[in-house]
Amino acid sequence: MRTFFKKSASSEIKVQIPFLLICVSLSISIIFLLFSITRHKLFQSSYDLTLFDQWLWLISRDFAPISSITNWHVLSDHAAWALYLFAPLYKIFASINWLFLSQAICLSFTAIPIWILSINSGINYRNTWIICFIWWMQPVVFNVNINDFHPEVWSMPALVGSYLFNRHNKFLLWLLCLIFMIGCRDGMVLIVFGIFIENMIRKKWRYAISALTISLGWLFFIKTILFPYLGEINNNYSGASVGVISKYLNLFFNPIQLISSINYIAGFEYLILISIVFLPFWRINAWQTLSSGIPLVLLNLIAENQSYRMLIHQYSLPLAAIGVVAVIDSFSINSSLKISWKYITWISICWFSLAKPYFYTGPYLSRLPLIKSINQAISLIPSDAKVLTTSYIAPHLSHRKNIDFPREINVKQYLKEYNFLLLNPKDPGYLSTSNIQQSILDQANQNEWKCNSYPNNLELCKKPY
Repeated sequence: MRTFFKKSASSEIKVQIPFLLICVSLSISIIFLLFSITRHKLFQSSYDLTLFDQWLWLISRDFAPISSITNWHVLSDHAAWALYLFAPLYKIFASINWLFLSQAICLSFTAIPIWILSINSGINYRNTWIICFIWWMQPVVFNVNINDFHPEVWSMPALVGSYLFNRHNKFLLWLLCLIFMIGCRDGMVLIVFGIFIENMIRKKWRYAISALTISLGWLFFIKTILFPYLGEINNNYSGASVGVISKYLNLFFNPIQLISSINYIAGFEYLILISIVFLPFWRINAWQTLSSGIPLVLLNLIAENQSYRMLIHQYSLPLAAIGVVAVIDSFSINSSLKISWKYITWISICWFSLAKPYFYTGPYLSRLPLIKSINQAISLIPSDAKVLTTSYIAPHLSHRKNIDFPREINVKQYLKEYNFLLLNPKDPGYLSTSNIQQSILDQANQNEWKCNSYPNNLELCKKPY
């Protein structure tokens, strides 16, 4: 075991990282990476992945980072400035696999700060392994890894690290963690605001006021300065989340409307989903840590979109990290506590019930007959072509200025703007329809586009010059 000690005027952080933990984390990251790449190769990736991959490619090539699909500036999408820190990798080698790799590493290696926090909380070696296992076996961790890419996964090590630095009075490091978190997604201000609530309860006023300032300050900045500015330079578009921010701010300042907005049956089911893995482990002293998740839980409860209350999407991922920290607090009451195998069995049952590996035996195989044809068609499309395609093919062609998928019957405009079509009316993909794609193909044929037909209704058309 390697042991390092970091000096501090107030307290000492013991960093004990077994080589085995690094190996296990690396192995899990490889497994996660293989799962996400496989999903992509099966043409099951979609909307979000195309956006982030194109934005990073544009930034790395010094083009204006405005998506051709949404017409959003990269910072209009939840003010995620952390993407700029990642773009240099695309300068070295532009590949969508960077996104999969970074996501897999951040999710699996969050176990490292979890381990350090556990050891410094007085938890024994065996139980610390169990706590890391609880994180790795979170259903939402696996599901988020295979569900395209979202930059807030980068903030998970920082979120756990913020608890470590807070408890050892490393104020500047704690501050850096919070700043990085909000840079991954504006929604992380809810977690930072929750950290304010937690520190208020603990009467750590310096930390509480700082967290409040960061969360409200960033929210004020993006709503009143950043998004309006981006709107002026980007066809008056004000931001992907500015409407959501305004709506939910109004709700939070109107408690009666907030209470009436909650679907209590769906809300109860959601609370069970996000807490069921942790229930055997939490003790009464965990409530202070859990309080930091209250703002995000409330947002997810009042959200109109059901996806906010599902473990398939990223919206509950920070709650999983907070839940694991709460387990650490519970274990720290009795560091010699022995966890029996029935708890490991419980974690495993929850994972197999709520994680989605079975997608690879059914839903993710739906386009298997198309793979060869799609790859053949993609190989015929020049790198500088303007391409109109389906949502699930778009992430494979996103290293270009112009890529989109048809969402409305606007045939003349599509044929004017794009010089390559790769469509499949039989399987139109996200937000498109068979009627829309067939109309585009029919008009292209009438305009003497050169079209090649492939099995299963896939068609590649090239604009005549």
